[in-house]
Amino acid sequence: MNSIFIARQPIVTASKRLYAYELLFRDFSGTSSGSGASVSDDFYATSRVAVNTLNQFGMERLVGDRVAFINADKAFILSDFIMMLPKDRFVIEILESVEVDDTLCKRVGELERAGYRFALDDAVLDETFFKMYGALLPYMDIVKIDIRENSIEQVKKATDELKRHYPDLLLLAEKVETREEYHRYTDVGCSLFQGYFFAKPQISSRRSLDPGKGVLLELTTLLNDEESGPREIASAFERAPDLSLQLLQFLNSAHFSFHRPIESIVQAVTMLGRRELVRWTYLLSYANSDAGEIESSPLASLAAFRSRLLRKIARLHGSTPREEDMAAFLGMLSLADTLFGIRMEELLRKIAVDVSIKAALLNGDGFFGKYLEISKMVENGDIKGSIEIAGMIGIDPKELENSVVESF
Repeated sequence: MNSIFIARQPIVTASKRLYAYELLFRDFSGTSSGSGASVSDDFYATSRVAVNTLNQFGMERLVGDRVAFINADKAFILSDFIMMLPKDRFVIEILESVEVDDTLCKRVGELERAGYRFALDDAVLDETFFKMYGALLPYMDIVKIDIRENSIEQVKKATDELKRHYPDLLLLAEKVETREEYHRYTDVGCSLFQGYFFAKPQISSRRSLDPGKGVLLELTTLLNDEESGPREIASAFERAPDLSLQLLQFLNSAHFSFHRPIESIVQAVTMLGRRELVRWTYLLSYANSDAGEIESSPLASLAAFRSRLLRKIARLHGSTPREEDMAAFLGMLSLADTLFGIRMEELLRKIAVDVSIKAALLNGDGFFGKYLEISKMVENGDIKGSIEIAGMIGIDPKELENSVVESF
């Protein structure tokens, strides 16, 4: 299984209190955008950071209760993908390479009015600055000043003008490396700071749960077919536990309001809605533009087997369709700790799942716990033990055997 990486660098206040983290793309595979990628490097990098943050690491692990700064080019800002970023958790940094035109200004204005926050990245406060960025400045929350490309005199002059016209605008001095620079830019009105004087970017890594290209293609096809319902879509997720786990992590990171704990993938699909799922899937496809080279791990295949088998066991036991969905969900989650590389107790603190599913995962309790025990015995070749447990809950051994064969 491949690893993914993301770097974060603190942004602090004038009193050196943590304000936010900038999240930075890191790739140690020797390629920036994957084989055959048809998107620009900046677009790919933004998509990859967004997917890794929301789907794999989780906001809590990377930034806690702070906000995340993320770089974005014009294509990403104009795309629907930006809607997948929780607006209360992100500040969108407009790259200095972005060409400012009427289309961009209109889009940024619409997003700002919808509650999104923006920063201008690597600003050089020379005589052309206001001409180039004047139309965008009314929508900016923060201007990041590259102190390596500015003199203290031009920063002071521009700061006075910015504060006069945009009193709520925050100025951030970046690439601060010494105490003297920190004090100098505090004195000219900067209230936020970033640079090696405070901390170098820290790299985090984890096992990748990137799905295969075939799975994404199947899901995209289903989502674009108006006749496919939530159960068909959920069925595609259940065949790809790695993708299902990313969906659950995204729902948690994006701060959706859970009216009740999640008990099945059908419920999660219904909660997010078709339109948002389409956006989410396309963003994942862009971020995994080399996904065709990635095969699902044996662990993901085993989790998919468990999901299928537990659904069949629940049906043999006379469960309701809702309980069958819950059993399939249990099978998919049962290897999530290994797939994510964290303890099951920690995972379940981050994902709000039904109490009966949690009890089965942690303690093997209830009928769901029995279903899971049967599956584990089958996997270990303990046919006698699986038949005994099945018999305890009234399942015929021959029917269990048929279900096991059908689940492979």
